[in-house]
Amino acid sequence: MKKFLSILLLALFVAAMIPRAYAEGTDAFTIDERAVFNDMSRSYLQGYEPVISWDRLTLVIPIRSEKAVGNIQAELIVANEDISPFKPQSMSARTQRVEDGLWAVRFNLNLFSDRTNGDYPCTVRISGADADGKELTTDLPTVIHIRDGQTNTEPAQISISENTSSLSVGEDGVIAVKLTNASRSIGFENLSLTLSDPSGDILPKELDTVVLGDLMPGESLDLSFPVTVLSSAKVTPHSLHFDFSGQSLGQEAKLSVSYTIPVRQEIRLEQGGLRMAESVVAGDSITATLPLMNMGKADIINAMVTISLPGITERQSVLVGTIQPGETKQAQITLTAPKNALGESSGTVTVSGEDNDGNSVSFDLPVSLNVEEAVKTDALDTQGTAKQKTPASVIVLSIICAVLVAALIAQSILLRGKLHRLEEERL
Repeated sequence: MKKFLSILLLALFVAAMIPRAYAEGTDAFTIDERAVFNDMSRSYLQGYEPVISWDRLTLVIPIRSEKAVGNIQAELIVANEDISPFKPQSMSARTQRVEDGLWAVRFNLNLFSDRTNGDYPCTVRISGADADGKELTTDLPTVIHIRDGQTNTEPAQISISENTSSLSVGEDGVIAVKLTNASRSIGFENLSLTLSDPSGDILPKELDTVVLGDLMPGESLDLSFPVTVLSSAKVTPHSLHFDFSGQSLGQEAKLSVSYTIPVRQEIRLEQGGLRMAESVVAGDSITATLPLMNMGKADIINAMVTISLPGITERQSVLVGTIQPGETKQAQITLTAPKNALGESSGTVTVSGEDNDGNSVSFDLPVSLNVEEAVKTDALDTQGTAKQKTPASVIVLSIICAVLVAALIAQSILLRGKLHRLEEERL
């Protein structure tokens, strides 16, 4: 029974704390969008607008609060005072509670007779106190729409920034940017956006038009637009067309903005196999050759090959430079084996490069080289001695050949003489 009572008391305590926690986590004052007072034509939910008559604006705001007690103070603060349509005057109002938790804030403000049509961002600052005397303050954003004034000559502006888009060739991606109404007094209502790529490389994944809603002066919104990048797309920055349409100052409005977004591709740097002798005599040099191939669609710049063979070279590099798409370049490094570096040496060949967007690629290849001992001096002397003995044999053979040649010549002379005598006897 005691355990049951403990659980019950804990539940009641939690239930009592939930409304308090909820209240502390919300604004002290809010606009009651469903409330309608006598001098309001409709509720805020139904599109209430202030009344302008004889250069005077009447603004009514139903304010609700579950914390405040007594009177509340309201102040209208114009964002850009230098273009404000209001004459210099007190922009504050004090009001009593209409019913529990609800106040009717009313502003009656004088306007310039030569005011300009526009959408003027403002802040309604509501302040009051709770039952304990603690000060309560809430800022409520609003926009004052002037439509009975002079023509507004300010150009409409929508800026695009904070690009976090990730687009790769042959893949689905998202164009993620921030849209900001950079105008000071021109807002957009029922705004929609059509996105297109003149090159045809980037296509909308779903619809090519997205509804944005209202975008008042100074306001921003984040845009996420799913797209597909064709496999034939060029790996270059693409200038996309952002075509906006909607209403501005009560009229149809269109605005086109171009924004450049890069299209990237994974770097495809391939190697054709390292060509290098397996062994070298100490003190001699060999050349290592490595073909590098760009299998992608973007240039690979600053391509470099580095060989590290402990005992032979700690780090020896050659800069291959730029490898264009579909191109093969040969990297050649000449190594000299130190005379005291004998035996097997194993190391790595490191290949690195990057593209014009700063994306890098790097990979390693194993390499080994056997350094052989040079031929000793004694062996060279033996070979020299053999070369010195060889001329004696040649001389003997030369004498024999000379004797044979002389015998042949003598025999030839004797035969000619005999033939000559036989010819004389015939005569």
